[in-house]
Amino acid sequence: MTNSKRTASLDEVLVDYERASQAFDAKVLQTFVNEYPQYADSLRRYAHVQLTFVPATAEEIERESLSDNEMLPRQSKLLQRLQQLRDTPSAWDTSEALSGLASISGENAIQAAASAVFGSSGHGEDMLLLCVVDSPSEVQDVPDWFFENLGEHIHVSPAAVVAAIAMKRQQSHHPLRFSTQSKPDAPNSRTWSEVLRECITDDTMQSTILTRGSRS
Repeated sequence: MTNSKRTASLDEVLVDYERASQAFDAKVLQTFVNEYPQYADSLRRYAHVQLTFVPATAEEIERESLSDNEMLPRQSKLLQRLQQLRDTPSAWDTSEALSGLASISGENAIQAAASAVFGSSGHGEDMLLLCVVDSPSEVQDVPDWFFENLGEHIHVSPAAVVAAIAMKRQQSHHPLRFSTQSKPDAPNSRTWSEVLRECITDDTMQSTILTRGSRS
């Protein structure tokens, strides 16, 4: 196995685990969990992927007929799941992200964060930022570029931002921070496009945000 618990990164441990256990093996998994307890959750999630991705037999492959249009979404979901496993943030990373999010307090800080995430702050972008970051209810389908840009602004990884927001939501009996505009009430769950239309009233800016990718 790779060097020691103190020096092995998550990527190195997952590579070692993959080499040691091409298919799911409970004994191998437990050995790695005992050796690297700090990565126990990630190892178990990786093992879960192994369990749900059992190789097909030759007969099953022969019987199965999938078009490219059917196969590509399945491959994409698997790759996305594997990437999530590799991007699982440490407790330290999540703590740093929580501190970064806490620093976005007060009008100037909120406006600066909104500008960093959206490239502008004069059309309700601050409201949209707070609805995602501070709302006690989940906002679904938030695009990756939101977390990438916010993570860059507070100097943490996108995965750490996602984890920190989820943790804040679990503790979300606290009031939302001050914004320059009144805040809409938060129902149990809303989509990104719904929150966007509530916060951004300018049609052109709505369209720009809905169709954008990561800023360069």
